[in-house]
Amino acid sequence: MPIEKVWGTQAVRHVYAVCRSCLALAQWVDAPNLVAVAAAADIVATTTAYDRAKTKGSVTAITATAAASAAAATAATATTAIAYVVTDTGAYARAASATTSDLYTYAYADTDAYTRARVTAASATSAIATAAVTDAADADYKLLLQQNGLTASWWCSQPLWPRKWLGMGGGEPAEVMRWRQTLDAELRQLDLDFLADDLNALWESRPLEPHAMNYLKEYSDAELNDPAALRRLILGGDKEAEHIHAVRVLLLGPGGAGKSSLADRLQGKPVEQGKKPTVGVDYLNHQPLNLYGTFDYLQQGEKPLDLYLWDFGGQTIFHGLHSAFLHENCVYVLVVDSRHEQAPDEWLHQIRHLAGKQAKVLLVTNWYETCETHQNEARLLREFPDLLDKGFFYFSCHDPKASGLQDFVQILEQVCLDSQRMVLKETLDVNEALQQQYQDDVFLESVDLDEIIEQVTGRPDAAEILTNKLDQLGFLVRVDSDDQHYCLKPAWAVDHAYAVLYSPLLREAKGVLKLKDLQREFKDKIKAQHITYLVKFLQKRSLCRKLETGDGYFFPDAARANEQPEASKLLTDDQGLVIRFDLPYLPLGFHARLVHKLFNPHTEVGIRQTDDIWRQGFILRTRNAQAVVQYLLRKGSIEMVLVGELRNFADLLGAFIRSLKDVVVSPNGIRLEHIQPFVSGETQQLLSVHSGEELVKVLGQINSYDQLFQKVREMAGKEVHHHHGDTFNMDGGDGSNFAPKSQNFAQTTNVNKPTFTVTADQRQIISSVLDEMLRHKANLSDDVLEAVYDVRKAVKADEKQPTEKSQSVLGKLWSGIHELTNVAKDMTDVGGFVVEHQAAIGTAVTAAAALLS
Repeated sequence: MPIEKVWGTQAVRHVYAVCRSCLALAQWVDAPNLVAVAAAADIVATTTAYDRAKTKGSVTAITATAAASAAAATAATATTAIAYVVTDTGAYARAASATTSDLYTYAYADTDAYTRARVTAASATSAIATAAVTDAADADYKLLLQQNGLTASWWCSQPLWPRKWLGMGGGEPAEVMRWRQTLDAELRQLDLDFLADDLNALWESRPLEPHAMNYLKEYSDAELNDPAALRRLILGGDKEAEHIHAVRVLLLGPGGAGKSSLADRLQGKPVEQGKKPTVGVDYLNHQPLNLYGTFDYLQQGEKPLDLYLWDFGGQTIFHGLHSAFLHENCVYVLVVDSRHEQAPDEWLHQIRHLAGKQAKVLLVTNWYETCETHQNEARLLREFPDLLDKGFFYFSCHDPKASGLQDFVQILEQVCLDSQRMVLKETLDVNEALQQQYQDDVFLESVDLDEIIEQVTGRPDAAEILTNKLDQLGFLVRVDSDDQHYCLKPAWAVDHAYAVLYSPLLREAKGVLKLKDLQREFKDKIKAQHITYLVKFLQKRSLCRKLETGDGYFFPDAARANEQPEASKLLTDDQGLVIRFDLPYLPLGFHARLVHKLFNPHTEVGIRQTDDIWRQGFILRTRNAQAVVQYLLRKGSIEMVLVGELRNFADLLGAFIRSLKDVVVSPNGIRLEHIQPFVSGETQQLLSVHSGEELVKVLGQINSYDQLFQKVREMAGKEVHHHHGDTFNMDGGDGSNFAPKSQNFAQTTNVNKPTFTVTADQRQIISSVLDEMLRHKANLSDDVLEAVYDVRKAVKADEKQPTEKSQSVLGKLWSGIHELTNVAKDMTDVGGFVVEHQAAIGTAVTAAAALLS
């Protein structure tokens, strides 16, 4: 397939990422004077570095001595360097490398540069930072040996880049030559001719030009999809590029966790006792944080660093608002309170959903005396390895001498420095010109912005590209849909957007206000014209919607708290269908975006009026049918009750599913297969139908509830395998009402009827719980132990052929398990769960086993 078909609009950045790794490795392996090999021998042999590594358990005396001797004696081939990195990761990479790039940098370093690098590389912080990378390399290497039956000596003797194709004299095969020519042509079509030239040099064993060192540098995402910018950065190097100095540090977490106290601590201010909760965001007067002036143990390096601290209140963060500002130059500090055993999972999910997998999170547990609770670090690292690789911190945010505070501050500085990326100098020059010329202005018209860009760059065609880059970097934000106005002060936009969204006047008006009422409310704080721009800014991000009559605007997040009386009536209707959607979590701000999608008064299916909306739900209407949609936030579920003519249910459900997917599916978080629909069946069963689209088709074909549930039971019987680790909760668990709505749903209290249709994922959890119980069988009574064995047999039988009896047993046990835990989606720490609830699980297993007789 052509590259542009594979990667679409992101073809340049992705093909660069793939090719860059080859060009970086080549520089390391073919290094002149084999500096990398000498570095390995020298660092391993260095007593201080070795002692540090040994203290951390990275190496043993035997492996260190052997590696040092071998490296010194066999430095005849460049590939020896690879051997030592992959075979003795503890001896070389963990002790020697500050970052992955440093491994490559050693190759070209002169003596002085190498000495400076070695000092940095030997630090304990560097060793910890690279542990995951080197462990992965070691695992790959061992797997190659195992699968190919090779020995380490054979593998290390092979050159990484063969001088002749596969060591044969006949040249490369015709098919490979055709592939190379195709790739070369496609790279040139993408204006990546410099990349094609360097890859050809690599393939033909010609030395790379000095500019190849620029492939080792980290460039901003704003530059990576622009071939012209990449060419200038790679070929021009430091002459064209400069680091972004400004880094935002975002303090997130539940209300009262200690975020503001930590903010005071980072400023060197005394922590106020009994502080008022933060409302909105505290920007510290938009002044950079001076870590180096506050903490004398930090030594400022050559790279400038300006930290801007954003202290968020514990209330909901608005997705549409903050997604405009959360870019690569952001570091997240998540603060939780040890007194309340607050689980950080929900916040970590939201950060990943909002900012992507490249975000870096420092997790601080604010310790209180006698409440020094640790996190389950192993589980969190397993679930969020992309976010939490920088560590966990435990200290009191109120104590200026708290043990652990210094470690946190040092890692915070390092993560902020690592988050800095290089961009074209002209981009930063344009931003500086804007700040100087319009320092007292908040908003700017597009024609004035274009004029500044042309003045700085001298290129009339640079306006569109540089405007996009400034937006990507968070230096400015678009205000309206037609890009006629820009906000030059993102912090101002966030600050005043919060003021509007939390305005008492707006809440009293149930989310509906005219523009002039907002201007009157804020006349002493915000200029009238600025209010107009601010409302456009919120409208562009789905946080408000202009009404069709008058100049009124509707803000869904400020809607009424109570559901309207019609909703209550529909929920108690005897005729109705209950459908529930379970998700791993509900993304921040999804309500406003979902309402924005469905608020269409004149379409066949939609939300008709603002009175049909409240903060945790809405009424969706079509001809002769309605759907009440409400959110079960704690369980990450959405319930939909359809009432009216059955033939119109398919239209309601189809419109809702399309909008739901548009709003919640994210490349960084929730995937399509995570949206798990269930239908409430005749006997209070929750039947998993696996596919919402299939359910829409069924609703469009049936004529009665009996026919519907027959089709649903057939769908529920089909086993669907989800991505490993993704399991779904089946019970309400939070008091939500899933009682049948139709007269065809005859309620039953017969315990021999299965309460649930148990999925394969849930059966696997049950099996794991039973296995864990048997690990502790010495602590079980005879009757409980016998029940565990009996239910295990039922599980095995259900795997081969589910029956009403086996499903009844498993459903009974599944219900009992979920009465014991608040974990809604999966049980990653089965061992801890069983230990904590062993007696209660024994009771549930015994009750389930009783159904077998």
